[in-house]
Amino acid sequence: MNPDVAAGTVPVRALLLGERLDGRGIERSGSKLPGVLVLSDGPDASAFGFRWGALVTCGMTDEATRALAARLATRVTDPLAAPVRETASLRVGAGDEVEGLDGIVVLSSLATPRLAVVAEALARSALLAHQEAQVERTLDTLEPTLTTLRRGRLAVRSPVMLRAIGEAIAARSRAGARVDTAAKPEVLWEHPELADLYAQLSDEWELRERTEALADKLTLIRETSETLLSLVEARRSRGLELAVVLLIATELATTLYGLFNQ
Repeated sequence: MNPDVAAGTVPVRALLLGERLDGRGIERSGSKLPGVLVLSDGPDASAFGFRWGALVTCGMTDEATRALAARLATRVTDPLAAPVRETASLRVGAGDEVEGLDGIVVLSSLATPRLAVVAEALARSALLAHQEAQVERTLDTLEPTLTTLRRGRLAVRSPVMLRAIGEAIAARSRAGARVDTAAKPEVLWEHPELADLYAQLSDEWELRERTEALADKLTLIRETSETLLSLVEARRSRGLELAVVLLIATELATTLYGLFNQ
């Protein structure tokens, strides 16, 4: 048995493995819950998978968690070079709550639905951490182009600018393809009595606030990329207009030259 479990605390480890986790035909030894792949729900340890690329273990050692992640590696689409990790601790107490001082999650029991709610909240926190890092990198990529614009210049064919636009579009599509971290987990459809627990976890890990902040940054990225694309299009349109004018001028000059030299 995990020594932490024997001591009265249960470690929870969330790993964001990649873009998707294919659960078709996956070996399971646990209950069925909506929106969650219950990989196991034994008396000492449980494991949960999420189709949007996360794995959460409860009561497992770090080594056992890594071993399970390795076994699932072939089912992960676009795996991350290094999984994003989030951790928490559980203990059994009189009621479901989150202790403010040390952040320990207190559960009235270690029943599978309760563990699944904790697992999804922690997995969403890991997902948000990953998306926050991606968005920050995208904003850093955009910064040189924005600095150039502030100086009144626009390098239409600049690889930096094209890469910035590409990063902006990719960031928006990646975030949109994931789970809605502001929505209630599907497991609450069958277990509405756990809504208060999820609300406390959401507050503790600031899921709603982080989701809103991420949405604001994605809006900024969208508006910036659209502005850059419109500037590129406008510059190309002006270039095309200039080419047409030069062509007409050349034709006119050739015609006049022919008339005066007859």
